[in-house]
Amino acid sequence: MADVELSPELATRALADCGIVAVAESAERLDGGVSNLTWRVEVTGGAPVVLRLQRETGIFQPYDVLHEARVIACLRGTGVPVPEVLGQSAENALGAPCAVLAWIDAPHMGQVATTPAVFTSYREMVDRIHDVDWRAAGLDFLDPPAEGAGAAARDLDLVAGRARAFECDDDPFIAELAAACRANLPDSPAPRLCHGDINVFNYLVSGDEIAGVVDWEQANLGDPLSDWGLITALSALKGAPGPPEEMPLAAPSLARSGREAQELRYWMLHQMYKLAVIHRIWSRIGDSPPWYTWEEAQNVGRACLERVSG
Repeated sequence: MADVELSPELATRALADCGIVAVAESAERLDGGVSNLTWRVEVTGGAPVVLRLQRETGIFQPYDVLHEARVIACLRGTGVPVPEVLGQSAENALGAPCAVLAWIDAPHMGQVATTPAVFTSYREMVDRIHDVDWRAAGLDFLDPPAEGAGAAARDLDLVAGRARAFECDDDPFIAELAAACRANLPDSPAPRLCHGDINVFNYLVSGDEIAGVVDWEQANLGDPLSDWGLITALSALKGAPGPPEEMPLAAPSLARSGREAQELRYWMLHQMYKLAVIHRIWSRIGDSPPWYTWEEAQNVGRACLERVSG
């Protein structure tokens, strides 16, 4: 699947299979990791589109690009800026399910000057996602967990399944992280909509405002601190010091939630478990090496263990 060469002719056929009558002039691969395969497709006489093809195996398996497209379609009109879903197909010339999205002509946060205004807009956008009335938006198909430990336990089961599939579950460090997560499950409130991947590369910027949010393949109904746990874990891997409740991106939203710092500490640990598993899978099947080293994952993970387990 990772070796798919999307020629203009093949792209034209795939678009037609998704109900889009257009002639593709070129197709540029956008992702270089292990997510769903994504191309920017230039079409004759029209705006470019994004073609997203379902991957068979990888760090977020099982993949379901049509499920992702359904999430995005439900979010239209909620105040969260997402691309329009133009078409989709379970069977097509590419041999796997695919979806076609409108192209949002804006760079992601990693490509612009990250001014205080941009960071504020980013944080407010994540809070806006968490505040979406998911029932009114028709997102109940995301299967909301019960309050309490349900959200964390469900996600741990998914990650553990991937670790077993790629035979890294018996790695001593991964096993230690998993055990600590199971021993410290949080008491989560009623589920909220979570993006699942609030990496800044998924947030598109126009001026000082977030103009688009993409990559919804991990969207779920769960604990909103799971999103903030991810961004604090990623920040720590990039060198941010200190506990997560002191990190500028997460601190205002934690205060707004009225929850305890220890709960965010749990979710940072939880996400480091996930990122450790991702590193092992990515190292084996990725199109390029992981951007963080195994030593960095261990260092940040051990700091998380100390904060949560004492």
